[in-house]
Amino acid sequence: MSQLNVNYRLLIALLLVGLVGLWPLGMVLCGAQDGGRLVTVESAHVDYDKVYNTEYVETGSKITIEVVLTNFSAGIAGSKSELRFSSDLGVLPSIIVDGTPQGYKVPFVVDHSKVLEVKVTLIGDAPKVTTRTDDVLLLNITQTVVDEYQVVEIRRTVSSEAIEDAIGAIADARAELERADTAIEAAKAQSLQVSEALIALELANEHLNNSQQLYFEGRPENATAEADQAKKAAEEAKAKAAAAVGGRTYRNYAIIGVIVAVLLVVVVLFLQQRKRKRGVY
Repeated sequence: MSQLNVNYRLLIALLLVGLVGLWPLGMVLCGAQDGGRLVTVESAHVDYDKVYNTEYVETGSKITIEVVLTNFSAGIAGSKSELRFSSDLGVLPSIIVDGTPQGYKVPFVVDHSKVLEVKVTLIGDAPKVTTRTDDVLLLNITQTVVDEYQVVEIRRTVSSEAIEDAIGAIADARAELERADTAIEAAKAQSLQVSEALIALELANEHLNNSQQLYFEGRPENATAEADQAKKAAEEAKAKAAAAVGGRTYRNYAIIGVIVAVLLVVVVLFLQQRKRKRGVY
């Protein structure tokens, strides 16, 4: 019985130690907002020059980002958290706390019991790219109390009008090549002569391969020119295949016409012969 009492005492002691050890973490969790973040993103604005007719960032253009953080939870252990900033733009953000500019520090410590608002501003130039570049990190802000939480992540695609023209021209050329190939296969299925169409199609493929190579080499204007040549050659290939099919159709109609004419002559001669037999002239 005494042994049983000792076990109860040990269990209760361990339970109390565990509760004391978890108390700070419990305070953190009680103050958590928005899925773990202990702060509210009041606003996040991103301004930049856009590539025509897209939402992409124009390569080399000026980017301005402003993020306002408020409602720092005061119900956490120590009432403080650490903010960390990162960006692919290669510049440091400016930080204003409750209207007063602050020096940049890593990490940037925020006293939740005192701070009402933190404004983060970052101004930099978009990367200079020669091919469309996705997922460029403009600004990332994380907050650390016990664990690290995502607060803000802003990513954009960087491109240019010349790059988008090249991508569009390559896509158009590839689609025209597919149509030409379909037309040639249809002609071949009818055992038609498509050698000229195949030569044009081969030239179109060569121009398309050159275009894609030039694009990945970062020469979008040259890539567009080659893609246009690819499309033109593919259109010629498709036209030659269609001409082969049309030629056979024309010949078929001509043959049918000849047969019809012969039949008409035969009918006329037959009728005339009958009339002669009846003595009708």
